[in-house]
Amino acid sequence: MLQLQVLAQESTVHMSGKVLDEQQNPIKDVIISTQDNKIGTSTNWEGAFELEIPLSIEELKFERIGYKTQVINILRGDSTSNVVLKTDIHQMDRIIDLGYSSTTFGDLTGAVSVVQGEVVERHPVANLSQTFAGRLAGLTTQESFSELSRANTELFVRGISAARSGDPLIMIDGIPTSYNSNQSLEYISPNEIESITVLKDASTQAIYGIQGANGVIVVKTKRGKKGPVEIKARLDQSFQQVTTKPLMFNALQYAEFSNQAGVNDGLGPFSQFSEDIISHYRTGDSPELYPSNNWYEKYFKDFASMQRLGLNITGGNDKVTYFSNLNFMHQGGYFNTESKDYDANPKNIWINYRSNVDIQFNNYLSGFLRLSGNVKREHVPGGASNDATYGSMFLMPPTTYGPLTPIVKDENGVDFPGSGQVITTDRVDQSTFGILNRTGYYNHTVTNISSQFGLNLDMRFLTQGLKLSGVFAYQTNSVGSLGTTQDYERYIRSDNWNELEFSKKGEQNNTPLAYGKSHSYYYHLTYKGQLDYSRVFGDHSINAMAYGLFQDLTKANTNAPELLPYKRLSTGAQLVYNYDDRYVLKGVFGYSGSEQYARSHRYLFTPAVAASWIASNESFLESSTDWLSLLKFRASWGKTANDQSDLQRYAYLDQITQQSGGPIGYLQYLITERQTGNPNIQAEVSTKTNFGLDLGLFNSITFSADIFKEKMENMVVGAVSTIPAYQGIPLSNYPRLNEGIFENKGYELTLRYDKRLNDKLSFYVEGMYSKNHNTIISWNEAQRTEDFHYRIREEGYSYGQQFGYLVDYSQGNGFFNSQAEIDASGLEYGFGAVRVGDLRYQDLNADGIIDERDQGPVGSGLVPRATYAFSGGLRYSAFDMNFIFQGIGDYSRMMMGPGIWEITNGGMYTALHQNAWTSERYANGETITWPALSTEKSVNHEASDFVNFNKSYLRLRNLELGYSLKRESTKKIGFDQIRFVLSGQNLFTWDKMKTKDFGPEGAGYMTFPVYRVYSFGVNLML
Repeated sequence: MLQLQVLAQESTVHMSGKVLDEQQNPIKDVIISTQDNKIGTSTNWEGAFELEIPLSIEELKFERIGYKTQVINILRGDSTSNVVLKTDIHQMDRIIDLGYSSTTFGDLTGAVSVVQGEVVERHPVANLSQTFAGRLAGLTTQESFSELSRANTELFVRGISAARSGDPLIMIDGIPTSYNSNQSLEYISPNEIESITVLKDASTQAIYGIQGANGVIVVKTKRGKKGPVEIKARLDQSFQQVTTKPLMFNALQYAEFSNQAGVNDGLGPFSQFSEDIISHYRTGDSPELYPSNNWYEKYFKDFASMQRLGLNITGGNDKVTYFSNLNFMHQGGYFNTESKDYDANPKNIWINYRSNVDIQFNNYLSGFLRLSGNVKREHVPGGASNDATYGSMFLMPPTTYGPLTPIVKDENGVDFPGSGQVITTDRVDQSTFGILNRTGYYNHTVTNISSQFGLNLDMRFLTQGLKLSGVFAYQTNSVGSLGTTQDYERYIRSDNWNELEFSKKGEQNNTPLAYGKSHSYYYHLTYKGQLDYSRVFGDHSINAMAYGLFQDLTKANTNAPELLPYKRLSTGAQLVYNYDDRYVLKGVFGYSGSEQYARSHRYLFTPAVAASWIASNESFLESSTDWLSLLKFRASWGKTANDQSDLQRYAYLDQITQQSGGPIGYLQYLITERQTGNPNIQAEVSTKTNFGLDLGLFNSITFSADIFKEKMENMVVGAVSTIPAYQGIPLSNYPRLNEGIFENKGYELTLRYDKRLNDKLSFYVEGMYSKNHNTIISWNEAQRTEDFHYRIREEGYSYGQQFGYLVDYSQGNGFFNSQAEIDASGLEYGFGAVRVGDLRYQDLNADGIIDERDQGPVGSGLVPRATYAFSGGLRYSAFDMNFIFQGIGDYSRMMMGPGIWEITNGGMYTALHQNAWTSERYANGETITWPALSTEKSVNHEASDFVNFNKSYLRLRNLELGYSLKRESTKKIGFDQIRFVLSGQNLFTWDKMKTKDFGPEGAGYMTFPVYRVYSFGVNLML
C-alpha cells in the first residue's frame, strides 16, 4: 500500500508515504522514480519515503526485485492513493543485464540464467567462481585446482562449442575482459556483485561477434541508490578442512606391500625388507633405527583459518549516487613449519575495493566513474609451489629416517659435518621438511586495477528516447615477486639399516638467504561508443541499440611476436519490437574482427533472430489466469564466432627469423623457418538454435525448459594427419585449416515453487537439470590401418574421448589367476610379460596380441554431460535457512600416475592397493580390487577401463542459517539490523569413486583436495 501526502510548494510537490506488501508489511529498498529515472528515492526500513518532484510530473514508478513494477498516477491536493505492490513470482519485471543492453524477463526472447549477488554471498569462500556451482542452469563448473584462495574453476557454458576447452567471455560492467578472464572473475568479491548473468544462445551472444561462441558471463557490480546513506558490514571467521584425507600406511604395512610386489616380480619373499627388519617394524622395539613416519600427519594441518571483513556504503540524491566497497581477507596456512629464522607457511592477505559513482550534470548530460582493484600478498615457500609442497608429503616412504640426520657433537660441542641436515632418498630431491624450512620464501604481490569513465547524453531534444554514450576503460594487472631464498644439503641413509649412517647426496650446499626479484604485467585498453533508442507508441514498443568497440590488449608474454599488442574491433546492433506484451521480435548482428587474421578474412558478420509469444496474455486465456499464470514460448537462431582457436600469433603469416650464426657469427646469418601461414584462416563460426518454454502455474510454480543445438562447420583443425613426419618439415610448422565440423546439443530444465503462508513464514524449493553432448563430426583425422579395431578415435566421439585397453571379465574376475589361464588364453602382450595376477585385456582385433590396436573408447569425454542442483530456503520470523545440493552426472575419466599406480618413486602405496591380487587372497576367496603389485612398470600400468573413475557426485554445496535480532532492540545501540550467520561449504559429498583418498573433482591424489568450510559471521547495517 502507498500513502501519499502531497504539499504544493511553488513549482514542486513534496511527497511522503509508505510502501507495503500484500501482507501489509513495509518493503525496504523500493526504488521510486520518475519515468526518466532522473528524480527518485528509495524506501527505508519502515517502507517510508520522501520525494520532491516538479508539478509537471504525473506518474511515479515503483521497482524492487521480487515485486511487479508499478506505475502510479499522482493525485493532487489532499487526496491519498492506496497501491499494493504484488509479488512477482515469475520474475517478469526483473531486469536482466545482457552486457551491452538490458531487458526484462517478460521481453526476453533468448536463453539466460541469472543469480543475484545476495545469493553468492552465502558461500564462505575466497574465490568467486566457487559460488557458481548449481546456481546457473546451463553452466558446468569443475573445480580443477583447490589450493586455498587460488582455486581454479573451469567454466563451460552449455558444454563446449568447439573441440577444445574454451573459456567463456567475461563481461564486467559492460566491458569485455578478453585475457585471463577467469582470473579477473576471482578478483571480485561477492559483496560487490549485483547480478551475474550467463548468456547461452545466439540471440544474446551474436552481438559479441568473434568473442561470443563459448558463451558470455555478464557481471554487474552494485550501484548507488537515491536515498539516505546506508552502511553494511560483514565479518566472518572460517575454518577450512580438506574433504578427503588419504589413507597413510605405516612402515610395517609399507614393507609388506613392497615385499608383496617383489614376490610378484620373482625377486623372492624378502626382496626389499628382510624378516629381521619386518620384525622390528612389527614390534616397534627400535624406532631410532626402524622409524615409521607419517609425513602427512607431521606437516599438514587439520584446519586452516580465514577471516573476512566487508564494508559497503551506498546512498545519493538526484545529482549523485554512489556505492563504495572495501573487503579484507586473511587466510592462514595449512602446513606445519619448524624454521626459527622465518616462517614459510603459506598465508594470504587480500584487499578489494570498488567505487561506483554516477553523476547527473544537467538535464541532458550524465556520467559515471567506476574504480576498482585489489592487492593480494601471497607468502609461499621458496623451494616449491604450495601444490608441489603438498604432493611432496607422499613421495618419501614411511620407512625413511628423518627429517634430519642425528646431531653429533665433538668433545668441544661443535656439530660434526652432516649433523642436523635434511634427509631425502635416492629418488626424491626435495623433502617436505626441506621445502618448508630450508628454501626460504617468496612474497608475491598481485595488483589488479580497473577503471571506467563514461558520459551519457540524453538526446530527447532530437527525439524522445534517443541516448548516446561513450566509455573509456583501462585494466592493468601486475605481479611482483620478491624471493628470499636459500638452498640446503641433502643426505641419504646407507643400506645398512642396523646403523645410522648417512652420506651427502648431490652438489647442493647450505647457502644463506639471498634476494631475487621478478615482475610481469598485462593491460587492456577499451574504447566504446553506443547509441540507444527506446520508445513506446501505444501497444507498440521499440528498443534499439548500436555500438562500436575497440580493444587494445598487451599480454604478459615477452617473446616475439606474442609481445605485440592484440587488437580487436567490434560493432553490432539490435532491434527489439514488443506488441502489447504478447509478441516480441528481436534482430541482432555483430560485425567484428581481429588483426590475428589477414585483411581479406579479418571481419565476420554474426546475425541472429529471436521471437517470443506470451500466450498467457492473450484474451482467450484470461479465464485461465487463476491456474495458468504464465505461458511463454521462445525461439532463436543465429551465428556466433570464436577467435581463440589455439592458433599461433598472426596465423596468416610465415614466420621466418634471421639472426647471427655459423662459425663466424658476425659474418654469417642463420635463417630459421617456423610457422607456414594460412592467408585464408579465419575465426570459427558456430550456428546455434534454441527453443524455450516458460510455464507458470497457480502463481507459485515456475517451470522453464530449453533445448538447443550448436554446429560449427569451419572449426580450426590440423593439416598434418596424412603427412608423414619423415618428409623433412616439422609437423608443427604446417598451417592450420578451417575444415573441422563440431556439434553440441542438449537441454535444460528448471522448476521452482514459491509459497508465502503468512507474514512470518515463507519458503521456496528449486531444482535444475542440464544435459549436453558434443560430437566431433570432422577432425581431418587419418584412419589407422585395418588391423586397428577402432581406426577412428576422434571423429564420432566427444572431445577428450580417451582410449585404453578393455578388461576382459568374461573368464572371471578380469585377472589371470593362474599360469594355466595365461597359457590357455594364447594371448601375447606387446608391451610386457604377463604374470599371474595381471589384468586380462580384450583382444578386440582377434590377432592373439594385445597392443594399441586393441584399445577402445573409455570414459565420457572432457566435460561432464549432466549437471543438476536442488536448492531451497525457509524464512520464519527472525530465522532463515538456505541450502543447495549440487552434482554432476554421466562423467568418467581414466586416472593414472602417482596415487594410482604403485610404482611411483619405487613404491607409493595407497588405499587402492590394500586388496591387490595375491595367490593367497584368491585361494581364500577374499575380495580382490587391484591387480598384482609390482616394483616396476608392468602390463597393468597402461591406460585401461580398469582405471576409469566414475567422477559423478552429489554434494551439499552450501548451507546457511541466519538469525536477525529484532529491530526494536538493535536501534537502541545504533544499528538498523544485526544478523548472525552460520554457514558451511562442501559439507557432504556422495560419489562412486574407487577410493576415498581423493575426490571426484581436482587432478587426483597429489594435488590439494576440495576444501570443506565452516563459518560464523555477523552482518551489521546502519
